[in-house]
Amino acid sequence: FGMIITGSARSIVVKLAYQSGFRAPLTITLLYLLGQSFSLFVYGIQKWFVNDYKTLPLTKEEVELTLIHDESLQEKCIELTGGVHVDVDVDEQRHNNASLPTKQNNSTKIMQSGFTSSLSNSSPSISSSASLESASLSSAISEFYATARASFYEDGIPNGSNHGLTTQSEERIKWVHRVPYYAKPLIPAILNLLNSALRWASLVYIDASVAEMMISGLELTLSVVAARIFRKRIVAKSRWVGVIIVAVGVVIIERANNSKHQQSSGSSEEEDSKMHGGSQNVMIGLVLIVVQSILSVLQDLGEEIFMQAADFPATMMLGLEGLYGFCIGTIIYSTVGDQLRIEDIDSTMSILSKNAKLRWWVVGLPFLFLITSVFNIKATEATSAMTRNVWKTLRTVLVWLGLLGIFYLGNDSAYGEAWHTP
Repeated sequence: FGMIITGSARSIVVKLAYQSGFRAPLTITLLYLLGQSFSLFVYGIQKWFVNDYKTLPLTKEEVELTLIHDESLQEKCIELTGGVHVDVDVDEQRHNNASLPTKQNNSTKIMQSGFTSSLSNSSPSISSSASLESASLSSAISEFYATARASFYEDGIPNGSNHGLTTQSEERIKWVHRVPYYAKPLIPAILNLLNSALRWASLVYIDASVAEMMISGLELTLSVVAARIFRKRIVAKSRWVGVIIVAVGVVIIERANNSKHQQSSGSSEEEDSKMHGGSQNVMIGLVLIVVQSILSVLQDLGEEIFMQAADFPATMMLGLEGLYGFCIGTIIYSTVGDQLRIEDIDSTMSILSKNAKLRWWVVGLPFLFLITSVFNIKATEATSAMTRNVWKTLRTVLVWLGLLGIFYLGNDSAYGEAWHTP
């Protein structure tokens, strides 16, 4: 829900800035990346309040290694597992497992406390000398692990949806473990830089509601195809039917938008440019949206793989993506930005120097981008890139209704969008 609301607000706010004359897609791209980099502070806060914040391990084998007990959560674990205690000598268990590699995260706390709490109503006392391979301990771990995943996490399954994943899926992503830890966000960061620049540039040439509809539809369609090709995720027939319907809808939207600009061809060039971005530029906007959608889907899939297969924390992934992208983008912006002919940077700086309200808008925009981006990546972490793109389609309605309301309820017809019947 937060992803839908804030994402809609983001598109409306940027489009209104363009309609006011502040057409600065490169500047807005930098603000977007800056906002994402602020997610590192969010990650720091999570680390501060949630000791060793990280995602839950994917396998029971990993959980079996987390045997350093945390007595502070015993009461909660007793509540979760029915109140039957399992007696374990904590000091001896710590000594026996001191040499084992452990993953200190939220799941560690859950599993650690579980060994001094009830793990199964059918399990009697398990002594500290019990082997990790013993049937009773293995069964207890399995049952408690499932209970903890379902009950402890407010986000549901924090390591994403495993639906449709196969052994082939695991084989296809083994390469992620060969990528250095802090280099992992670099791949999605480059894709993020490119697709965000294209996204904000497309709003110069095309209505925000149409852009949102086409982007959401294309990303949904392409994400399913990408999940099947690159992740080897099995996709249900019903979802393929939905993809076909969405694809047909995208074509209808594009044709309706083209018809809109053809009907407006009798108006003056100045009016048409102001209201619709210029009918001659509709094709440019369409190409930008298509390329942007491809890059965005690849970025989302990369984030999903690194977060779910490599246990990379979501907010840290987002923050490093933004930081890497902002550094690269700043170099491009300051050296060859004008030569790209997407934005007149001197004009942008002149407008900002003369308009105090716009300067405050520029200060606040990165925080809106931060909130939206955190919601987006947390959705990917909890589900998958494919499922996230399904829910993103709901933004289109809010963007459309919001701009209609601004056009008809506002005092200036230069802002918002008018109703159009193809």
